[in-house]
Amino acid sequence: MSRGIPFVFNSWIVRHLTEADYALYAVQFHLFVTCILFLSREGFRRACLRADMKCDSTAVEENTVKLMKIAWMTLPLGILITIAACFFVFWWQELSYSNPYAQAILINGGACLLELLAEPLYILSQNLLLLRLRLIVEAAATLSRCLTMYILIVNQTDMEKGIIFALSQAAYGACLFLGYWGYFLLFRAFRSSDLFPFRQTRKLSGEVGVSSF
Repeated sequence: MSRGIPFVFNSWIVRHLTEADYALYAVQFHLFVTCILFLSREGFRRACLRADMKCDSTAVEENTVKLMKIAWMTLPLGILITIAACFFVFWWQELSYSNPYAQAILINGGACLLELLAEPLYILSQNLLLLRLRLIVEAAATLSRCLTMYILIVNQTDMEKGIIFALSQAAYGACLFLGYWGYFLLFRAFRSSDLFPFRQTRKLSGEVGVSSF
């Protein structure tokens, strides 16, 4: 699905692109986004996907809290890497914020952050073997990216091609974010404290202090 949908749409879209446009879309922006996401999440993703999620409900809850504490570390790291990558491109190419290419870089950075916001729940869904969820969400995200690009390019709007490519990537990230978060918040029996286990340590420390006293 993730390869077939882009292949069909790209065969239509490529007719409306020059070689420079295609190099911008297929090489420069793809390399920019891939580098940010790889450096931000790959190590955490590989480590967390080896977690042992047992069938016992109590064990699942405990493992979920431990897993999410680590998975959420992808976001602050991703923010730092995204800021550094954008700053580097601005400095290297001497861009100003009014430049359409610079605006496209910022939109791509925002798209990366949307994907990273969905990353903890992607990791959780993979550990719970929710493969149908991944199929539906990623297929919908890929379709939204291709449709956004196709509609804006084929309609021959006055929008810069770089902005169009960046908006299509943002549509992909937004769909991943809405898909995973919508599923876990609406259909899964997880408490907010399980998905956001940031105060768990403080709560446990307080309980230990009271019992010791």
